[in-house]
Amino acid sequence: MLELVKLFFYGGVGGVIGGNQILLEDGSTRILLDYGLNYSLWRDYFEYVFAEPGNVKELEMVELIPHIEVLKGLDACFITHPHGDHYGMITTLPDENVQIYTGEVSHRIIDSKLKTRRKRKFEKVEHLEFKTVHSGYRVSIDSITVEFQAVDHSIPGSYSLIVETSSGSILYVGDFRTHGVFKPKTDVFKLALNRQVEAVICEGTNIGQLSSPLSEKDVENSMVRILSECNSLAIVDMSPGDVDRLRTVCKVASTLNRSIVVTKRHKAVLEALLGVEDLNVPEVGRDVLNYEDVDEKLRRKPSEYVLCTSFYNLREVVDLSPPPGSVYVLSSSEPFEEETFIAFKRLQNWLNLLGAEAYHIHSSGHAYPWELRRSLMTLRELTDLKLFPVHTEYPEAFKSMFKNFFNVIIPIRGACYTI
Repeated sequence: MLELVKLFFYGGVGGVIGGNQILLEDGSTRILLDYGLNYSLWRDYFEYVFAEPGNVKELEMVELIPHIEVLKGLDACFITHPHGDHYGMITTLPDENVQIYTGEVSHRIIDSKLKTRRKRKFEKVEHLEFKTVHSGYRVSIDSITVEFQAVDHSIPGSYSLIVETSSGSILYVGDFRTHGVFKPKTDVFKLALNRQVEAVICEGTNIGQLSSPLSEKDVENSMVRILSECNSLAIVDMSPGDVDRLRTVCKVASTLNRSIVVTKRHKAVLEALLGVEDLNVPEVGRDVLNYEDVDEKLRRKPSEYVLCTSFYNLREVVDLSPPPGSVYVLSSSEPFEEETFIAFKRLQNWLNLLGAEAYHIHSSGHAYPWELRRSLMTLRELTDLKLFPVHTEYPEAFKSMFKNFFNVIIPIRGACYTI
């Protein structure tokens, strides 16, 4: 009798965006699909620097990771992309020389972050063996074969995974969108249809949310319109890994005859990606300027620059004391958790004190509901398809959208599901 493939969801479920941790077992073969950090759960129990976890056991207690015994004998870990909510817990993997498969760009970004950030005493990287792949690459481990397919997301090096098992194939979508500037050569949903997948694990970040469906071109046009009226410093707050957004800001700056200045977080990512073929990453010192090299010039002639900062960095903004007439543009997702909301509100108070205007101009890194509907409807003829929503605050809304077409199963943490 054929043994069924088992799926266990240890993160990315329970009405949470991010922190994906999915264990797949096919007989004696065991792999992880992402091993991310659930930031909101972390903040419920810990605080950076002042109240950090002292050991792995504390992470198990608050369910940031499964009990370490669960991951004993793990054969490999597959990381879809280099956002912390998808790879952030790999430093806690069992000390068993774990092989981690991810894209080359993804590895460069992860490696840069692991080398530059402060490590906690229980974290280890020496036992992690990274193996880089490209789109279309297939990794075979005993009864499982994992195929990487490039997708568009708000950070380069993002993939969906088609996992072939002894019970059939599974599509793990990872994070994706179809409204960005990157157009993959292969439509992963059409490929999944051709492979007659048995199940899909799909993100639903924007389900149940009010969406403002801007494209990257819309962001460019809106920034030009707003910043052309700015007679002082322009500040754009955006994720360091969003290379598409940085290219957009470069276009805006060129249109307005301003120079781009990046701070250390952006600089670290750009230097890590320098030389990657076909990525066309802006080069520090040529296409963009290093903040530490030009901060005095920026203070003297703020109207000649666009400053790129990240994560509501209050210190950079206050140190510059931008004169009245300056404009701040938040070009990432709005803060929706209490801690980040407080940090943003603190920054907003300073902007108000300094007489700066503030705007939100952003195109989501995740599929809008209509994109998700269009993509999943590609698989409509697979009438027995199991659909697992993850990475969403509103799994019930996800189920309501698709229950007439698929067998939608809202996964519970630690429960076993078979394929």
